[in-house]
Order: sequence, then C-alpha cells, then structure tokens
Amino acid sequence: MKPLLHWFKYDFMKWMPKEVQCTLCNRPMRVQLDDNSATFRKTEIHMCDVCGSTQIFPRYDKILRIAETRIGRCSEWSMLFGAIVNSLSIQTRLVHDYLDHCWNESLVNKKWVHIDSTLDYPISFDHPYYYEQNWGKKYEYVLAFSANSIEDVTTRYTQQWLIVQNRRGKKDKLDEFKELYYRT
Repeated sequence: MKPLLHWFKYDFMKWMPKEVQCTLCNRPMRVQLDDNSATFRKTEIHMCDVCGSTQIFPRYDKILRIAETRIGRCSEWSMLFGAIVNSLSIQTRLVHDYLDHCWNESLVNKKWVHIDSTLDYPISFDHPYYYEQNWGKKYEYVLAFSANSIEDVTTRYTQQWLIVQNRRGKKDKLDEFKELYYRT
C-alpha cells in the first residue's frame, strides 16, 4: 500500500487549498459557493477583490471526472483513492467524520484499516487516532460507507468514547444517517 499511497499523493493528485491565492496578483481570493448543479456536488467560485480575476473549482462526485481533473480535497481524494484500491480487489470504503474530513478504510487481513491518501506515510496507514490526537477532532459520529451499507465506526477513531457519547446526547442519529444514505 505504501507505494500506491506515495504515487497517489505526490505524482497523481493535486491538492486544492481552501484559501486560494490569485494567480495574477498573488492576493487571497474570496469564495462564493454555487450549489445549483446536477453535475457537481457544489462549485466554488474564487474571486480576487484586487484584480477581478476568478478561479472556478467544481467539486465533482463522479470518480472518472475526478480522475480526469486530478485535483481536489479530502473528499475527492478519498473517493478516487478508494475506487483505485477497490479496483485492485481490496475491499475499501469511504469514512466521514461529519466535521470536515474524510478518508478510507480497507479490509486488510480481515480487519478494517485506516488509510488516508492526503497524509504522509506512515501516518496515512493504520493511525486511526491521528486526527483526535493531532488535529484536536471532537467527534460525534464517524461513519463508514460502502456500496450497500453504512456503519458507525466512531469507536475505532477515538480514545475518548465517553466524551463522544456525551457530545451525542441521548438521541442516536445513526438511523437518520441511514435514512438519508439509502434514499439517495
């Protein structure tokens, strides 16, 4: 997996920063979202207030389109990387923390293993507590999505399960997530 992670991160994909600099005058650009597209999940329109230039970043959800553009953030990276690993006959699913990050899990030796193609190896492979320990994540739900199922995998990514349960409160939202997932 290490060579594949390296190739994907350093040779194949390009990271799209959240804060874009103008290519003409090197100033920060402000972003406007356009969610009115059947082709994209949403489109980010970055505008420079100094020189007036724009840069458009469509957030694709089609694997082939992501592979063609080879640019994205964690969602595009995890969708495409997961598809590549699945094509190698290694069962892989998408994991989302419902805060601001997503990654993959792959079935290795009959165990689901954390894989994040946006991170450097060895952190990118089987370091499930990394986000909580280093990014200060405060989870409520971490869900794994495969072609035909959704699973709450939060306990695999936290060392503070009792605190997570308190954040969740009394109502379990997993059924709501499943209803949305199976409806779309």
